Amino acid sequence: MLADGWAELAALLDPGPETDPMARVTRLCTLCLEVTGATGVAMSIATDDVRSTVYATDDLSDRLEDLQDTLGEGPSIEALRSGQSVLVSDLAASDGRWAGFTPAASQEGVHAVFVFPLRMGAAHVGTLAMYRSAVGPLDDTQFKDAWVLAEAATVLLMLSAPGEEPVAASDWVLGDESRFRPDVHQAVGVTMVQLDVGPRDAFARICAHAFATNTPIGVVAAEIVAGRVRLEPDSKGLN
Repeated sequence: MLADGWAELAALLDPGPETDPMARVTRLCTLCLEVTGATGVAMSIATDDVRSTVYATDDLSDRLEDLQDTLGEGPSIEALRSGQSVLVSDLAASDGRWAGFTPAASQEGVHAVFVFPLRMGAAHVGTLAMYRSAVGPLDDTQFKDAWVLAEAATVLLMLSAPGEEPVAASDWVLGDESRFRPDVHQAVGVTMVQLDVGPRDAFARICAHAFATNTPIGVVAAEIVAGRVRLEPDSKGLN
C-alpha cells in the first residue's frame, strides 16, 4: 500500500531539497511499480502536440510508448486526448479498440494496461501508464494508489529547481538531453519549416514515416534533424 510510502512521496514532491528532478521521476515510477503490481511503468509528457516518454522502468514499456506514437493509437494516446483514465484489464477482450497496438502488446506478453492522464487544470500534460503481464483489474487500493501517484507525477513535472521561479511543465525535462528526447521536438520544428505546417501535422508526418518504414520514431527524428531524411507533403521521406 502507498500508505507505507507517504513520507517518501512527500519528500519527492518537496521543492526544497537539492534533488535531481529525473531521480525523483525514476523513484516515483518505481514506487508506482511496487504498489500497483505492474510489470512496467512509463511516464510521458506532451507539449505542442508532441508526446515523448520521460522515463520507463523497462525497455518493453519504453517500446510500447514509442509504438503508440508511431501508430497514433493506443491507451496512452487515448488517455492524453480524452483526459480520462483508460483501464483495460484484458487486452484480448478490447474488441479491436486499437487494431495495431493490441496484437503487438499481446505478443510481447502484456495483457492489461492502465493509463492515467496527467492534468494541470484544463491542460493535458502527459500520462502515467502501467503495463501488466497478468489479466485482471487493479484492485481498489491499487487504483487509489495509482491515482495519487498520477497526481503526484503532474506536480513533479511542474517543480522548479530550488530558488528558481516556477516553470512551465516540462522545462526541466526538455533540458535533460541525457534522458528526454529533444530530437523529436527538433524534428517537429524542422518539419514545420520545411512543409509550412503546424506542430500537430508535422508530428503526424513524422509518425507516418516511422510507421511506413517500420523505424522507431526516435531514429526517424534523429535522421530528420541530421538532414538525412526530408519529409514531403505526401508523407514520404527521401533519404
